[in-house]
Amino acid sequence: MKTVWRRLFAGIAGALLLAAGPALAAPEKRVALVLGNARYAAAGEVAGVGGNAAAMEAALRKAGFAVTRADNLGRAALESALERFRESLAGADLGFVYYSGLAVGVGEREYLLPVDAAPAMEGDLSREALDLDGVLGDLRAAGRKTVVALDPAADNPLADRVGGGALGAPLEADGLFVIYAHRPGVPPVAATGRKGVDPFTAALAREIVKPGVPLRDALAEVARSVATRSGGRQLPWLQDRLGGDLVLVPAVVAAAKPPVKAPAKEPPAPDAPPAPPAAPPPAALPPAAAPASLPPGRYEAVRSGMMFERPAVGARGVAPLAPGDAVTVIGAVPQGSWLRVRDSAGRAGYVTAGTLSERWGEPPPPVAALPRGAIESGPSESGPPAEPSSGAGPSVAALPPSGASDPQGVPGDSPAMAAEQRAMRALGSARTAAERARAGRDGYWTHQFPNGDRYEGEWSRQGGAGDFGRPTRQGFGVYRFTNGQFYEGEWARDVMSGYGIMTFLDGSRFAGRFRDGQPDGPGVFRYGDGSQSAGLWRGPVRLDE
Repeated sequence: MKTVWRRLFAGIAGALLLAAGPALAAPEKRVALVLGNARYAAAGEVAGVGGNAAAMEAALRKAGFAVTRADNLGRAALESALERFRESLAGADLGFVYYSGLAVGVGEREYLLPVDAAPAMEGDLSREALDLDGVLGDLRAAGRKTVVALDPAADNPLADRVGGGALGAPLEADGLFVIYAHRPGVPPVAATGRKGVDPFTAALAREIVKPGVPLRDALAEVARSVATRSGGRQLPWLQDRLGGDLVLVPAVVAAAKPPVKAPAKEPPAPDAPPAPPAAPPPAALPPAAAPASLPPGRYEAVRSGMMFERPAVGARGVAPLAPGDAVTVIGAVPQGSWLRVRDSAGRAGYVTAGTLSERWGEPPPPVAALPRGAIESGPSESGPPAEPSSGAGPSVAALPPSGASDPQGVPGDSPAMAAEQRAMRALGSARTAAERARAGRDGYWTHQFPNGDRYEGEWSRQGGAGDFGRPTRQGFGVYRFTNGQFYEGEWARDVMSGYGIMTFLDGSRFAGRFRDGQPDGPGVFRYGDGSQSAGLWRGPVRLDE
């Protein structure tokens, strides 16, 4: 009888848990390991490590991690700490490993140096140091999502002994999000006379605890801060093999207020007129979300920053920005805080929205306001492993008004006709590239963007494997927009550049030269009603009329 009651109670309890829904769901378990190696027997004291470890320990605790901190570890103790962390990671949902201390890259191998390491030559490293790829491989084998952040010391007297330098690109491992304080092979910048926390770790500890901010967006601000502090000489780097957006601190949601009980009403008098019907309650308005970007227009920098070549952490710096510098926002990169801007010297690049102030002055002309620019993304069906996209593809070129037909037709030897013929040849090459991409040929790639847009064609990895540059559209390819519009032609540095054909929804098309995602140069617009216009174009505007 007791068994029957026990089963009945268990069933009722299970039903109550299911009915309660997510409110009773167990919170995500997070574990972190913070390693700080500052006192080396063969290299002396390493400045900044203690402050780095303390800052990251506090930030990770604030982000909800159970943190283990270990300082000044020899090889045996370092291996033991990592082994215990892997054991705790097996029962967790998310892990985070942070290391500050000496590290060295030699040839194709990268090493973390324990405080008892005293290598005299390269061969000593395998016995006295920890192979970084081995550490990452063990973390991957744990089967849990893990972030690994490394802030190696800039001054490393042991590196010269073994003929080494800065850490190179690490093992590419699914399930890991690896962050370097510097680009692979490029050492961090040594700050003379500095005390306290390194610029990279200080920015990382500050940004990762901001509620509702994806880790990638937080690292964009880290990169801006570090690039500014170093004059563009140091740029953080990441390698993301997690997939999807990782938010360390959830967005703050206001708690719902309990309803207020209305006071009891006295019954109406027998001879009182009937009360009018109650007015319906006003519709609840959703809370206004803070804009993640800024509309096209003129802005000024509110703090020191850097214009980057690409909308990605670790990209090459184009030009520094000082507070008060004016820039024109050309367009926003979807699903992020990156903006494509042009400065007063005419240089184009990318900044984060937090770098700029409120808009001032008039917006740029319509053509300049068209969204355009490189979007970082990753292959999904062929080529390197898929990576999350932070954008939705190139811009959709505007269609000029119909009725601007050239009554005499297009001369066969005109620059516009020659451009159209080159565009037709590019179209054939693009379709061939798309077929090869669907067949999974090396050097060709097909990728579905989050908004439904699709690219099929050639690609090139900029900056080497594991770099922030990502695979980029380069060569010939076909881009199909979700609204039915499509482009077939040449690509350069991830945007429509070269010769190609854009076909619009009504059957109209432009065949000619493109640059930065828009018609730019000689070409022919052929409209759906049979009319046509040939000449020199800049977006939807014909310049030679």
